[in-house]
Amino acid sequence: MALAMAAMLVSGCSDASPDPSGTAAADSPAPPLVAATVAPSIPLGDPADLQFPAVGDGAIGIAHADGSVQVLGRGGDTGTVPIASITKVITSLVVLDAHPLNGRDDQGPTLTLGQADLDVTAEVEAENQFAEPMYSGQQVTLHDALAITLLTSANNYAESVARWAFGSEEAYLAAARTWLTEHGLTQTTLADASGLDPGSASSTADLLRVAALAHANPALLAIAGMSTYDQVDLGTIANQNILLGEGGVDGLKTGSTSYAGFTLLTSAVVPVGSGAVAGSAGSSTPAEVDGSAASATLVAVVLGTESLDARFATTRALLASAEAGLKFVPLATAGQVFGTYTSASGAAYDAVAADPLSAVVFGDTPVTPTVALDALPTDAAGAVVPAAGTVVGHTTFTVGTATYDVPLTLALSAE
Repeated sequence: MALAMAAMLVSGCSDASPDPSGTAAADSPAPPLVAATVAPSIPLGDPADLQFPAVGDGAIGIAHADGSVQVLGRGGDTGTVPIASITKVITSLVVLDAHPLNGRDDQGPTLTLGQADLDVTAEVEAENQFAEPMYSGQQVTLHDALAITLLTSANNYAESVARWAFGSEEAYLAAARTWLTEHGLTQTTLADASGLDPGSASSTADLLRVAALAHANPALLAIAGMSTYDQVDLGTIANQNILLGEGGVDGLKTGSTSYAGFTLLTSAVVPVGSGAVAGSAGSSTPAEVDGSAASATLVAVVLGTESLDARFATTRALLASAEAGLKFVPLATAGQVFGTYTSASGAAYDAVAADPLSAVVFGDTPVTPTVALDALPTDAAGAVVPAAGTVVGHTTFTVGTATYDVPLTLALSAE
């Protein structure tokens, strides 16, 4: 790796021995330490060629465990458009935020359906839209209501679970607006819980974030990832997402209306090859991290495609093109020197990475390291009191829109 160095003066620090009396001599000020930072230069990989839909819009990114997303690219319309039944993923997230399920096996509270639910069912069917059977007095768990909503895309169950969770459609929409604001989804508006209303709209960038949040919710991901489910009233219900299990796909939601076209929100956990970036050694096999192969969670969305087959074909192509551009790149090794403090007397103290750090890097995304060193601890006389293992700074690596941080600790080097 090429190294870039910058020197800075750290005032008020010294390696001089303290005066036996405990006070520094007035005519012997503590000499300063010069701290030199070492920022590694990470070579760029080859540009990636993302395959976006020829008709419609698309976007793809890397989802992180905290629900954040690194956008890799967007194609087509980047503004707000109707999203059809992808709306149901947002509805599920809002409901689960208010009524969380404890993991994949928690059935949660029970909903009792009544005449209001049957009235909504009649309205949905009158518009020639899809509804699953329900009856007054029917009891269904929250888990099952969400399963019917997400797997079969039953519009009546989406509306019922939203009203149950918040008391009315208006209260649900108010809660949804608050939830969208809290998560920074400024290009998303909801007009209903099902997506039948064209006023339920979003952008591809916002939907990548929605997909990342859904993937970070264990209960929702477990439901959306079921290919079939045996429901007590409806029997075996099937997921409409035929990509499940293909190429690491583990969710999330299909959709279609006359005004939104055919839509698909997808997540997939894919293997990542190690370190094969220009100018560095590497291989096309998955990198080993703590004994297991490295992977990344891709989230993708396609909107406005022309047919059911097209939404699946364009998603396959988009996922494959993104996976081909992913590499697992080592950014820091444990003990790697990122800075050195040198005193006037020649004593040297290295700032080293406390832990190894690697990251998934896409194509020719630049990796920018920033090294920040703190002043070393001193005693009352202003003399440096070095202690191995003391955290003395951080190196932050910026990879596209993502950041990764490694703490720097003090290592005492020979004078």
